[in-house]
Amino acid sequence: MGYGIGLAGLNSTAQAIDVVSNDIANAQTVGFKSAQFVFADMYFQANDAQAKDRVGMGSQQQAIRRDQSYGTLQTTQNPLDLAITGPGMFMLAKNVIGTVPTESPSKFEYTRNGQFGTDSQNRIVNQSGLLLVGYPADTAGNIIAGAKSTMILDPQPLPSQPTINSKLDLNLDTRNPAMDIRFDPTNSITYSQATSQTIYDQNGNGHILSLFYKRISSQPLNLTLGLDGAYSYNPTQQLEAPVSGTPAASFDATTQRPKNEQMSVIASTYKGEDSKYTVATTGATAGVKTLTVGSANTEKVSVVGAQKTLTGGTLGAVGSTYDLRLADGTHIPIKQTVAYVAPQPAPANPVVAEVLEVFQATTDRFEVYSTIDGNKVGHNPDANKDGDVSFRKASDGALNTQQMSIGTMAFLGGVNIDTLATGADGKPANFAASSFKLNALSASPSAAYGRTNQNGIMQFTIESNISTALTAPTQTYANSQDGHTVSNLSGYSIDGSGKLIATYDNGVQAVKGQLILAQFKNLDGLMPNGSNTFAATSASGDPILSAPGTGLLGQVRSKSLEASNVDLTAELVQLMVLQRQYSATSQALKLQAATIVDDAINMSR
Repeated sequence: MGYGIGLAGLNSTAQAIDVVSNDIANAQTVGFKSAQFVFADMYFQANDAQAKDRVGMGSQQQAIRRDQSYGTLQTTQNPLDLAITGPGMFMLAKNVIGTVPTESPSKFEYTRNGQFGTDSQNRIVNQSGLLLVGYPADTAGNIIAGAKSTMILDPQPLPSQPTINSKLDLNLDTRNPAMDIRFDPTNSITYSQATSQTIYDQNGNGHILSLFYKRISSQPLNLTLGLDGAYSYNPTQQLEAPVSGTPAASFDATTQRPKNEQMSVIASTYKGEDSKYTVATTGATAGVKTLTVGSANTEKVSVVGAQKTLTGGTLGAVGSTYDLRLADGTHIPIKQTVAYVAPQPAPANPVVAEVLEVFQATTDRFEVYSTIDGNKVGHNPDANKDGDVSFRKASDGALNTQQMSIGTMAFLGGVNIDTLATGADGKPANFAASSFKLNALSASPSAAYGRTNQNGIMQFTIESNISTALTAPTQTYANSQDGHTVSNLSGYSIDGSGKLIATYDNGVQAVKGQLILAQFKNLDGLMPNGSNTFAATSASGDPILSAPGTGLLGQVRSKSLEASNVDLTAELVQLMVLQRQYSATSQALKLQAATIVDDAINMSR
């Protein structure tokens, strides 16, 4: 029995030395996890399995545990070198049909080694040719998480895309006075400010979109204080007839709008409200084009959280003035025009309905004009729909025509009245937006609105949600659009969430897919396949798949590799300990062998 004990000890110790030697040999293997040999004792149980004084039968291998601590991240210059900064393993496939892996869940392989490159088909592979697996993306860059696909560095150029959405936000300087002059895009003294942007048609051709802002008269906006404490108003409120003290010469009674202005409303941009002209058919103005709001919009904006402070007069009395402080800190001077009247029953008469308080605030207003490549543009390129409109100067009353504006913007306390009410996220409440819907078609007559160079077709919306009107110099807040010309691929990158992002020479980026990371309940249950890959087993459990950075999974870092977590110092010390253990065990075995020989000699005598 003693001989067997020594032999078992030598065998298990030799295996432990092999484990340590393997760790040392893989000290430079990317993503390698060091192993620990777990010894287990053996007891002879044939005679009496319950005896407490049984003699052991030596040692054996119980398991080989892997140290799952993370190795140090090392920086490289290869964008396809990837490291996982936390739990998770890359998912690899051997066989595919097209871009779809054909392996069953048990045939995928997993690794922490992020040394990737490309094969002859631009697919991302590891050094053994296994394909990196991820989620595909649709043409809009949305990740399709319910499918699996190989990750491919697609070299195809990015097709052109016409401009659909544009953002143009700036501060309109209220130090510029209201203008009584005919607008002319070629004469800078006929508008207050201007800005421009490059947009693209259906063929990818670039065009210059120009917007011109002309300050016009300030007008009062009615705000109604409701029982809920909110102040409500209609951004497209009709302009009122002149009040006492307003020179009658500045107001055109025929069109019900101030002279030098095209619209009879405070603003026309709420939720992209289109503006159309109408043609007078009778009277002295027969044939004259004037603008009205295309459809009656009675929708109101409701501002909550505002507080008013009396600044003049008596609280609640008509004519009293207040400072209205909005939740975001904006201050608006208001004047009370209707006092509160409580409902009062009268004998033999119905109850008199209560009257809500009404206040007036003065708005700063700007007409907005637009050209594309110097050509006039409006809401409808049809010459019978959009066109030059009537213009009557306030100074002399002379009737002229000028370019049709694309809308009128109005501001309270410097803030766009279309987006004055905001939600908890700071964005316009109730999907409100201050926008212009413009159309330009190459088929338009040469003199019509919307005529473009290079036969371009464009139908797009300009949003101006964060434009302001402050007593400050011009400042551009946003100038962007989503169109572009045909663009060649300039490079690929992988972000922290594992998204494969293509960058094109025009600066546009497109998401082409996203890496899949796998996690297991029992990492020690994975079966090593060699080449630093592992396969799932019943002991490891099925993989839990998700995108990097979700749940408990780590993020991905590009141009980095996770070094082996082998501690050479600790391994060398362990090797010396095992060497002494092996020597001691061999001495015991030698003693047992010598005893057997002596016994055999003695038996022969």
